Amino acid sequence: PDNMSPNEREQWLRERGVQIETASDRRKAESILSGSSSSEGGDDRRPPTIAEQIRSLSLGGNDGGGDDDGPEGVKFVHIPQDTSRPIATVTLPGRLVDALGPAGDVIPTYIKQYFADGGSIDDGLFREQAAKQNLMGGASGASAAELSSTAIANATAEGSVETFPLVRPSSTNGSEGVYIYLDEVGLLKRLPNNVRASALAGRCGYSPAPNFYGDVFVGRVSTQKFMHNVDIRREDVMDTTREWMVRAPRENVAWQQTLNGITGRTGESQPDHAGTEGVAVRVEGSGDDDDAGGTVSYSWLQNDEEVEMTISLSKKAAGTGKRANKNMVKVVFQSQKIAVRYDSEVILEMKLYSKLDVDGCTWTLDGDDLVVTCEKASEGEIWPRLEL
Repeated sequence: PDNMSPNEREQWLRERGVQIETASDRRKAESILSGSSSSEGGDDRRPPTIAEQIRSLSLGGNDGGGDDDGPEGVKFVHIPQDTSRPIATVTLPGRLVDALGPAGDVIPTYIKQYFADGGSIDDGLFREQAAKQNLMGGASGASAAELSSTAIANATAEGSVETFPLVRPSSTNGSEGVYIYLDEVGLLKRLPNNVRASALAGRCGYSPAPNFYGDVFVGRVSTQKFMHNVDIRREDVMDTTREWMVRAPRENVAWQQTLNGITGRTGESQPDHAGTEGVAVRVEGSGDDDDAGGTVSYSWLQNDEEVEMTISLSKKAAGTGKRANKNMVKVVFQSQKIAVRYDSEVILEMKLYSKLDVDGCTWTLDGDDLVVTCEKASEGEIWPRLEL
């Protein structure tokens, strides 16, 4: 309402689930996490950072299930991308919640430093993603041209958190939503895929399941009266019979149908992945204008079971004055790598995003087009890109 003061308006928005981080919030968080805050009769001890909590669990040999000895606060979950490490319950410090709350989701503020790992942004991958997905909120024209991996790295140097809804708050789930929190630029850092996080999203009804990169966290929020963090523990995300997880697919469909009705869209559920829906991804090579040397251009498609690459050999065969000769073609398949030779020259070699079932891989020559079919080792896995 127009008659509210700025502070009242801010609180009004927070209570309705709008995330707001002010300069004051940042100063409070920094003060508490550095241990420099104190008040009369207060506790000026610094609460553990999320990295310290995770390191303590690892050094203590904890299987991730015990949280009674941890700091006081709201429980949430850490899912490492390394499957040899346990999924663990961690704690959002109560002092931080009290200082920044009561309204709002405080988890992003607490964990963002965890993602400030100094990882470099892959410039080539950044430009590819910017072109294909209109990265950075729809920048276009001159503004898009000015974007660079350096600018993104600078903007996210202190950690940047992306939130993904496994299920949103609704009247059918007690107004409680469950979210994945991930490194916003994990893909651009080429972090490994977090298969357990993807599997969790799949159980919540996302098909194909989205890819998450690097370590992630899972938290729960309630929007009863106002948005605030509530407990979720390791067993809540590992036990597939938990009520919230069983209900999630139906609730996500209902939410999407409601959104489609509002926007006028139909049948939309989530963004297409690269190479899916019959739309090939074109990759330009470095040696198409030469008779020898460099790599060739190619296009690729994928589905749940396989990846198909189409490589034109017309320019490589032009030097012989004939059509491409299958006897000059050699394709070597390895568990996560392919190499293509024509007339003893390596024209394409790459390490793939994920593993292959080598026994199911093959190639054919269709005129001057070499069609390479790679069977995925993990059926149902959708690759965000072809090359690792």
